[in-house]
Amino acid sequence: MIRASAVLSGGNAMRHGATKQGLIGGAVLAALWFVCGWVPHLLYQAGGSLATLARLVPSPMTRGVFGNPVLWAVLVQLLMAVVLVAGFAVLAARFSAGRVSFVAGWLTAILVAFAIGAALDLGNVVTGVGDFGIGGAISSMGAASETTWWAVVAGWIPALVYARSGPAWDADVPPARRSGATTSNLVVALIAAVALILIPVASQAGDDAMQEQLRQEQATAEGEADPSGAAAPDPSADGEPVPTAGPSDGATVDGACTAEDTTIMTPPPDGATGHRGQLLQLVNVAEEPCILNGYPDVAYGDQNGHLLDVSVEHGRSFMAEDLGPSSITLQPGDSATAVIGWDANSVQGQLAARSIWVAVTPGEERLSWQMPLDLIPGATVHVTAWRPAVPPAG
Repeated sequence: MIRASAVLSGGNAMRHGATKQGLIGGAVLAALWFVCGWVPHLLYQAGGSLATLARLVPSPMTRGVFGNPVLWAVLVQLLMAVVLVAGFAVLAARFSAGRVSFVAGWLTAILVAFAIGAALDLGNVVTGVGDFGIGGAISSMGAASETTWWAVVAGWIPALVYARSGPAWDADVPPARRSGATTSNLVVALIAAVALILIPVASQAGDDAMQEQLRQEQATAEGEADPSGAAAPDPSADGEPVPTAGPSDGATVDGACTAEDTTIMTPPPDGATGHRGQLLQLVNVAEEPCILNGYPDVAYGDQNGHLLDVSVEHGRSFMAEDLGPSSITLQPGDSATAVIGWDANSVQGQLAARSIWVAVTPGEERLSWQMPLDLIPGATVHVTAWRPAVPPAG
């Protein structure tokens, strides 16, 4: 009874001792991982002959870290450290088969490094297959080969530390007792597994954040190039797309001019003493006459492609009088005009009109043109009714 109790106690002690030795070996593996990852990166950043020297240092961290936003890069590296330490501790104890050995430690280092690279590759395939297809996604793999080769070259160091960090297991302890998974071993194994699963998730999230950051920087650069100083386009901005047709006012007559039998021209606006005026010209391009009566439908889009909050009112402006709506019969080739007028606005740092949308009457399909205008949210434009471009004869 005493002998059995001693053996059981000794077995538990040896298992905990092996786990402790594995954690020490894993810590050395993690330290080497980050040294060999960061030293080449810093040498490359330095440039010159140091960049050439960087090629001599094998690196396991060429994927999923450098170039990503800082917080995501830190998270990925922390998860890698957890997998390296915890994974080494669990697998080294399993492969030692009753005795701490150098070979078991080296094999463990290779397998743990491979697992991290394979997780990154799997994440790339899962996220890339939709954009690049299976062939393109598979071609993006390569992390597993890099991490495995690194472990073959450098894994003997943590293996040596592991083999010399403590005494060999007691040979008298039954193998079943030695290899049985204790609660602490299961916890360590669970931690390593969860961290391994999260590595590709965090890496992909970091890559998405980097792409979004690049898009915003590009949009900012384009905005700074705007001579008017309007706000930079923001791909993530909320807003309503400009409707392709406005709400109909219900006032239709037989033979009314429509989007199908007319076209509209919108030259750049004219300016005078802080006021703006833009002429609209409508032409009947059909083979039959059509009837025009009322006001054009006008809307504006901002630099994000969203509907700009501009109030459109019917009536006169500083730039044009409004004679009111009247029935006009446009023969094929005839034209009519209307004028949009508004007061000049400063667009510095503002959302501003970057497209104009016009339809022959409300409810008809709008035509659109890309055109920078000094209209900002809250501005008001006044639109005159359509009138013949040339007074009727007689």
